[in-house]
Amino acid sequence: MLLEFRLRNFRSYAAEKRFTLVAGPGKELPGNTMDAEGFERAPLLRSAAIYGANASGKSNLVHAFGFFRSFVLRSTEAREEGEKIAVLPFLLDPKLAREPSEFEITFLFGGVRHQYGFVVSQERVHEEWLIAYPRGKPQEWFHRTWDRAGNPEWAFSRTHLRGDKRQLAEKTLPEALFLSVAAKWNHPQIEPIYEWFRRKLRVLPRRMDINSFTRRQALKNAVFLEWLSDVLRAADLGISRVIAQEGKIGSDDLRLHPALDPDVRKYIIDKYVGSPTVDVRTRRRVSGSAGDVEWDLEMESDGTQRMFELLGPIYDVLHEGAILIMDELDTSLHAHITREIVHLFNNPATNPNGAQLVFTTHDTSLLDPTLLRRDQVWFTAKDEAGATDLYSLQDFSVRKGEPLLKGYLAGRYGATPVVERFPFPPAPQTPDEPEPVRRRR
Repeated sequence: MLLEFRLRNFRSYAAEKRFTLVAGPGKELPGNTMDAEGFERAPLLRSAAIYGANASGKSNLVHAFGFFRSFVLRSTEAREEGEKIAVLPFLLDPKLAREPSEFEITFLFGGVRHQYGFVVSQERVHEEWLIAYPRGKPQEWFHRTWDRAGNPEWAFSRTHLRGDKRQLAEKTLPEALFLSVAAKWNHPQIEPIYEWFRRKLRVLPRRMDINSFTRRQALKNAVFLEWLSDVLRAADLGISRVIAQEGKIGSDDLRLHPALDPDVRKYIIDKYVGSPTVDVRTRRRVSGSAGDVEWDLEMESDGTQRMFELLGPIYDVLHEGAILIMDELDTSLHAHITREIVHLFNNPATNPNGAQLVFTTHDTSLLDPTLLRRDQVWFTAKDEAGATDLYSLQDFSVRKGEPLLKGYLAGRYGATPVVERFPFPPAPQTPDEPEPVRRRR
């Protein structure tokens, strides 16, 4: 379970910002919170929504989660010569543009709170640490820094982190994480933590294609396919059932451009035609008839296809009790459907395994005190220097029963754009234009 994520000097985030799923003191909507073994200080939130104007930094928070997870899982992979680490500092400040970025995540694993973080630039890892809190007492397992001469310095726990740590440290390159290296060499204490990042933290950027994941799940998991059909039917989309069958890619499926080079065309056809795929079809009832009609999923509306695409990772996360971080949940979805997806996570009956959903959105209809608590609503806003501020609705004195939607649109909580009328230049008159016809008197 996710407790907190901290970042500094990444994309539009200049100063340190903290995002937390630890519930505030409010007693409203108790079903939206859950108790967690190993963290008795306060309940945890099941979901959180992030609002803000365009280009205010909402997506950059998702990118930060994505970079963190990707770097943990792939920092040991071979890089081409001169290839840099894919981290981007805050470029609007010349000083920060030369400094490394910092990230830290606090999470629960095996009933124990863990705190893991690192400082990284495009060239190397500058600092890395891991602290565990069994029974609430801190145990620093390792801390990696550099001395003034540019040599790595390692501090390892003698009692809490077992194994030959020094040998693993020697295998850790400057541009790699010790956590990744130790997991690669099957360290018995580090590998499960690495697996937590792989299995329990899922990040879906807005442009990520997850259609194939849902298709494979529909083909292999009959329980998921039945649930998928039930959800689409309950959403009143006119679909009575979803059918998934194994198929093969045909030449017509590639849709190659007629002007494509013949050699390139042949290469693509040879490589992909005949490859296995999953054909998904939807079945609909014909009004006034006992029969049904079937057609390919691609004939459905963008909203239906988007909902189908999302239900794969949503089901997986709910089943695994994982964390889903996603950008623009409401894209192509009706507000009622978006609301029901959020309710899936907020409802203990449909979320018994403690899954968590963090999403960005522009759907203001979700600003409803019967759906979200104040501590479940977050905002992003840019300051005059172009840096993102990240804060919670919990920071405001919101009266009980106050219309949140009205307050947000009125700018009471910030995070809304100050928009002037868009200018549009008149079309210039050129010499080629005909002169206006003059009436004869």
